Amino acid sequence: HANLYDTYIEKTINDINIFENVNELSLFLANSNENLKLPKSCFFNVKNLKLISRFRHDERQPRLLFVDISHLVIFSNLESIEFIGNNFPSSSLVLLDYTTKLQSLSLSFSNLIQMTKTLSDQHICQQLTKLIKHLKITSINDVNNFVLFERLPLVFSHLASLSLSLVNPKDLYTLMILILQKMAPILKTMNLFVEAHMYGVGILNDFMSWLIGYLHLHELEKVDMSFERSFPDEIILEICRYLHPIDILLSFGGLNYRLNQTISDFIYHVHLSSIISYENYLHLLRIILPSIWSLIQSLKISNCQVPCLTKLFLDNTDNILPLNLKKLSLFHLNTNEIYNFINRLMNKTIIEELIIECSDIDFAKQQELYGFKMAQMLFFHHPTLKSIELRGDIVFDLSHLSFLSLSNSNDSDSLNIINIDQLCILRRLTIPLQSLSSLHLLLIYQSHLEYLNVHIGDAKSIYDYKITPFPPLLNLQEFHFRSDDLSIKFENLFELLTYFPNLKSLSLNLTTECRLFFDGNILQTLVHRLDSFQFSIARFLQPTYEEQTLSTFYTPFWLDTKKWYTQCYWHIDEENLDSDYFHIYSVPYPFSNFDIYKCTNENLLSKDKLKSFTKVKRLDLSETSDINIIPFLKHCPYVHTICLNDIYDDEENYGTDEEEDITDQNDENVSINDIQSTYSYQSTLPILSYVRYLILLALPEHDLEFFERLVYVTPNLNRLSVFFDDLLEIIHIPQQNLCKILQNRIYQLEINLDYSWSSVHIRRDIPKILR
Repeated sequence: HANLYDTYIEKTINDINIFENVNELSLFLANSNENLKLPKSCFFNVKNLKLISRFRHDERQPRLLFVDISHLVIFSNLESIEFIGNNFPSSSLVLLDYTTKLQSLSLSFSNLIQMTKTLSDQHICQQLTKLIKHLKITSINDVNNFVLFERLPLVFSHLASLSLSLVNPKDLYTLMILILQKMAPILKTMNLFVEAHMYGVGILNDFMSWLIGYLHLHELEKVDMSFERSFPDEIILEICRYLHPIDILLSFGGLNYRLNQTISDFIYHVHLSSIISYENYLHLLRIILPSIWSLIQSLKISNCQVPCLTKLFLDNTDNILPLNLKKLSLFHLNTNEIYNFINRLMNKTIIEELIIECSDIDFAKQQELYGFKMAQMLFFHHPTLKSIELRGDIVFDLSHLSFLSLSNSNDSDSLNIINIDQLCILRRLTIPLQSLSSLHLLLIYQSHLEYLNVHIGDAKSIYDYKITPFPPLLNLQEFHFRSDDLSIKFENLFELLTYFPNLKSLSLNLTTECRLFFDGNILQTLVHRLDSFQFSIARFLQPTYEEQTLSTFYTPFWLDTKKWYTQCYWHIDEENLDSDYFHIYSVPYPFSNFDIYKCTNENLLSKDKLKSFTKVKRLDLSETSDINIIPFLKHCPYVHTICLNDIYDDEENYGTDEEEDITDQNDENVSINDIQSTYSYQSTLPILSYVRYLILLALPEHDLEFFERLVYVTPNLNRLSVFFDDLLEIIHIPQQNLCKILQNRIYQLEINLDYSWSSVHIRRDIPKILR
């Protein structure tokens, strides 16, 4: 460090230059009446020069300042220059004409503007373009100077690194957008500093999350983001909370060993589903996944957002699953895709857990083509599988499969149809079946099950419900049974449970014509040995007075011994018996979907037990008055999807004692400020802050009032499914409030059609919506 004019060095013996090994020199610049006192060319080996201004703002600067500096250092040897401070001569960058080896330049934002005339001085800009590879700009305090930032990438077109230092943290986002839009493709390294103190780590976390998201959104993922060893793991993990697992792998995967350890959970458990560019999927499948292939323990692939994702995976992974994969989850695949995936990959794995969700309205047509092989491979020919979960539109009709045809149970060869040594010994099974007969046949070969979840479709009474004998399932402790088959009888289920002697937990979700299920005394004989019993049972028949009062469920066995509580609702139509409906269910309600159909009367428990629907995530409301569904809406605090089918306003009850009783705010946490007041009657609806998705199936005589009220009390609504004609009605209603709210909230709109939409219809109808 030296003062340009005030540092004096006496001559040494034999004029030896004691500074010949100095590579970096800091010169303090200030006015002085003295001439240069340092020996000429004493710093001839200096490569890095720092000029520190001590000139005052209104002070006249030395006319020969840079001439004097040239007497000390050789400009042609300089590789970097740093201007520290703001008061320099505007012609300072004239020295670029003599710094032929210069690569690095550092200066303040105001100096850059002053010395280059906002990057408009043609000669200086040419020199900057020619020389500078590393640029540092400090004290950036005017990110709205768009002229400079527009010219920056044009002038510094050969930059390898850029360092920016901000005065105000609030300018982070604006500055990054300006730089990344223009300079991301040419930069190898970018450093960002904030001079002001950043209160808390939250600002940095939010910015880093935004930055990574911006890079992916604008397909700039190849911009390197280097993390020093001092960068805390906690911040990296906090950033990961805001990212999709794919983005985490693309951003951090493979950068270095330390980052791989930090994000190890996302390497062990890979989730492929988000929408990114085709190029990035190929990069993920061909580069990143192969580098972590042996580490992957679970893999989830969803075609929901990217319909061809499973095909991309198969085509780019050589039809091989990770060698150490233990869990595979496939979502939103059609039957053909499921079959191809299983057929090409399953026999090459040691997978233990399989989850498949089928989205295929034509599965019934595909059953004969693929059902045989799929059942054979899933249930019988995979020795390591311990858990299978199948759901969605897939339904297995095993009684039609020849290799399972056991019509003669006395045939000694019947159990030799399949090689017992090849059986997969399942522990957990979730499966949709066409009938009870299919279940009986399946359980013959799966006697080691510990958990069984079965959904029986509507068999339309075409199957024989007589049980084909099978060995008792001694290990089965938990059984979930859902059925849409109206013909299933109490005795069918009673006989089935005799094969589960050690069962501890049972749940029933039934729609049936059998009245025995609605008698608590009879149902007690089925469940008296269980530790846990939950149910939801409905029928399309008028309830008796005894059933309405639930007297058979208000006994010591149910209330005192087991502490199992029951509620119900019903509808009686004196003119049309086909419209009768009765629904009983246990509380707390055990399932995620709750149907409220033709509800005109309820038998509910006391208020202290009404908070019983915390597990409900979806409400299906059909052909019911708003007054009757309000108690349910109030006590489903976490519902995120509501389906409306012909829900009407009960105008006769507004302002009556009945309405006040029904809509009494039992939840003390709901304040007056939490309730919409756009219309006086809206106070009857609670705020439904968890609702994200509304499905509108039908309007009651094109009455939008209840739908509008519901929109007002769902502040976080962002997805809407509606039929086209109803959507037009929403758009064209005289009151524009509803339409404006939907425009502001809805990010995903699904339009359903009740007719075939031709290209003519598209050209005719789409403009009506887009207007």
